[in-house]
Amino acid sequence: MVRVDSKAKAELEATVEARRELGPAHDQELIDGFLDRMGKELDRRIDERIAARVPKQRTSSPLNPATLGVSIPIIAIAGGIGHVAGLLIAFTALALVFIIAELRR
Repeated sequence: MVRVDSKAKAELEATVEARRELGPAHDQELIDGFLDRMGKELDRRIDERIAARVPKQRTSSPLNPATLGVSIPIIAIAGGIGHVAGLLIAFTALALVFIIAELRR
């Protein structure tokens, strides 16, 4: 048996009952009205599904002034103390922190 949404079922039952009351002279208007309501319901459901799939807008970038303010002294100290090796370690560590922060969003 096919599962039918309760709202769609109620709409169909109301249309059938209206057809019984009005007679076959109004069939086309009843059918058009029912199909229009079902079309709008389908559009609403599709819009909900599309909205659920759209990725959320990011509120900030990992390269904002606060992260740059912390990164610059780390790089300067690492370069001053460890020279090239210190810079490589600092850049690697900062890159890992930024990647992990981005993946956790």
